[in-house]
Amino acid sequence: MRAFARVVAAALLVVPLAAGCASQRHIGSSPVQPASQPVPVPCAGYHCTAQPAIELTGGYTVRLWSYPAPAVPDSATPVVELLHGGQHVSWWSGRLGFAWAARLTCLATASEPNCVVSSALGAHAGSAETLLLRSGALSSPPAASVTFDSSQPTARDLAGDGLLDVVGMENDYRPNYAQGHNYWATYRLAAAALHRTGCAPVTSNVPPTTLLTGRCPVVPQD
Repeated sequence: MRAFARVVAAALLVVPLAAGCASQRHIGSSPVQPASQPVPVPCAGYHCTAQPAIELTGGYTVRLWSYPAPAVPDSATPVVELLHGGQHVSWWSGRLGFAWAARLTCLATASEPNCVVSSALGAHAGSAETLLLRSGALSSPPAASVTFDSSQPTARDLAGDGLLDVVGMENDYRPNYAQGHNYWATYRLAAAALHRTGCAPVTSNVPPTTLLTGRCPVVPQD
């Protein structure tokens, strides 16, 4: 009887120990995941807000973060966010333009998804910067940017090749800006750069819908 009692006691001791080990294994196999941290917004100090996302390709989207005007200083340049599957990937900050006046235009071209950030620049000037989606990142070659002295430019596919070209207004400064004459100028995107194709006198405020090939005025140099 004493031997039987010892066996029963040993069995009772093993049961809670085994249950405890099983409980520990269960806890170890389901670790608690830390809460995701919010992505810092580079323009948060200026109270910028996200605009609707624009679809590109492969699950990528981009969205412009806009600023209230005129509360934002002119030194604040445009900010664009790249996302994949709705999740943040990276930020892009422009080199040119006023953030509060920026516009984002995109084409989801399969071979080369591309966008243009156009904005005001100064009292009556404007700027355009091209963004290319390459290998899951936004690329903005310096040669794919342009400024205009007389208007905020417009981005559209003027060549019909799936790439955004740029059209804007410039001045011939003859004899000076106030008395000079405005003309349209078009720039075609090719080989990751914007190339001026030609010009035409301004006869209306409606931008050209095709690439220009006319002669451009020679602007006097200071």
